Amino acid sequence: MPRQRINYFRDTYVFPEDFPQRLIRFKEESRLPWAEIARCIGTYAHTVWRWKEGLGRPNAQHMMALLKLADDHGLGHLFTD
Repeated sequence: MPRQRINYFRDTYVFPEDFPQRLIRFKEESRLPWAEIARCIGTYAHTVWRWKEGLGRPNAQHMMALLKLADDHGLGHLFTD
């Protein structure tokens, strides 16, 4: 008897191309300095700078922390469509 093939399909999340602009807008509207944003989400200020410049993306853990921080400041809509 041949083996049955099981396909596990995951929902894919398309990372927004305008994430750096959304991050900059969050910083402006929250009035938090970059270093404070980085501290609140558990990463380095340089890492957040890289995201702002479009040179990297947050991993799932940092993205969830950023969404929570945005929600705490009433700005969660900036990161959701």
